[in-house]
Amino acid sequence: SSGINAEWPLRPGTLTALPKKILTRVVGKLKVDEEYSAHVNLDLEKKYDVPLHQIFSRTGHIDKRLAGDAMVMPCYKENLPFLGATSGQMEASRLSNGVTTVSVDNSSPVVHLGVYLGVGTGNETRANAGSLQVMKNAWLGSTTRRTLIGGHREPLQCGANIEFNVGRDITSITASCPRDKASLVLDHMTQNLVCPEFFNHELHQAKVDALHQTGVALSDPATIMMEEANRLAYRGTGLGRSIYLKAGNTGAIERNTLLDFAAENFKDSNNIAVVGVGLDPENLSGLADEYLWSLEGGSATVANTTWTGMQESQIEASGNGALAMCLVEGAAAGSQDALVLGILKHLAGAGGSAITHGGSHSQLISAAAPYTQSPFNTQCVNINNVNTGMFGLSISAAGEEIGDVLKSSYGVMIGLNDGVSDQALETAKNKLKLELLSAYESNLAVRAATGLESIAAGSPSSASQLCGAIDSITNEEVIEAAKKINSSAPILVSYGNVESMPLQRELQ
Repeated sequence: SSGINAEWPLRPGTLTALPKKILTRVVGKLKVDEEYSAHVNLDLEKKYDVPLHQIFSRTGHIDKRLAGDAMVMPCYKENLPFLGATSGQMEASRLSNGVTTVSVDNSSPVVHLGVYLGVGTGNETRANAGSLQVMKNAWLGSTTRRTLIGGHREPLQCGANIEFNVGRDITSITASCPRDKASLVLDHMTQNLVCPEFFNHELHQAKVDALHQTGVALSDPATIMMEEANRLAYRGTGLGRSIYLKAGNTGAIERNTLLDFAAENFKDSNNIAVVGVGLDPENLSGLADEYLWSLEGGSATVANTTWTGMQESQIEASGNGALAMCLVEGAAAGSQDALVLGILKHLAGAGGSAITHGGSHSQLISAAAPYTQSPFNTQCVNINNVNTGMFGLSISAAGEEIGDVLKSSYGVMIGLNDGVSDQALETAKNKLKLELLSAYESNLAVRAATGLESIAAGSPSSASQLCGAIDSITNEEVIEAAKKINSSAPILVSYGNVESMPLQRELQ
């Protein structure tokens, strides 16, 4: 004890109040006698100073006609244009090495970070299929800079939960944390992009977790149908392969497999976007440059998106109900075609009927109702990915009625070839704008949409820009899009009681 006391400096309140041995072992980067600097930028905090009564007020300091009864976060008045949504000021830029950064500064005390890669399971091969799912569960493992425990513990100490989400043509690494912890959390999010490392002894548990996630996901009929739809639509390509790890592939995935995949797909800085909702542009660009400066621009392999179509599959399952999806090739995210198909979706019917007064239904619901005696739903779906998309019908009904509902819904889509009235077109435009603006009220939805558009189109569009593009769409564009989708090669997938499912040729 006398030895320990001899090392105690008599300067309480500073970092040097720790014994030298403990200081060197725990702190590491800081030197003895070095003052501990605060992590919080007090000048920056003053920018977001909002009176407490305004933070917890429903209408507070904004126009009641705009706020309604919406709960608002502390932010500037001019950043609340509708329903109290924290729209924020969006600013995109590109670093010298090609990394795209997008800031949505909504003055929130909590920031929502996202690192988006234009890489997905479509970039995997038969030999390394499932690699991204294993990486997902080993992303915060040991690296050349951190231990397994440190990789998982430090984000939790910052109040952050880092999530790794795998898609067929895009991968996202996301987290939410207090603003003053953004630097450390972003460091953890990007560590395996800059200095990837995956140790075999840690991959064992990562594979077990990935297989468990596969089992859970494939217990959902909707997931099973999307897996089958992609297999039929893009057969023979990476996009047609399963998005999940299969048990037969676990033996082929080990350290060198993952390092080779990372070296081939993660180094193209032109294919990376960093999104910060709640961070100002200068701060976000500085953090992205600090952690990703070593990446170089290149030419990442683009997944083959050739649509094959003209296929059908029936998956028999227990129960009396049935599900069906009839899909054709759609449009990529961030494109004008995606907006036109969005209008088509609302012209036909984008969801189940919701009646408050009267009997107003979508065209799809109204067309199918005379043929059914049991509960059913039919709606149009518009799925937009990075380089391609899917558009068509999603139906649920009793097994003996699924064929009639599908045929009547198919007829509605064919009828759009003749165009619609100006009033119906305007109504569909307003519904699409409402859908978009409602999504932009969520910080997480803003982050996801911004990240997807940044990878797909090179830069994101603001809500006002998208609404302006929707308003400019003409009836002629809608008719042209309808004729194109109705002449495309469809795929038809059904699940459940499929004894009464019609064949594709019977829909003509």
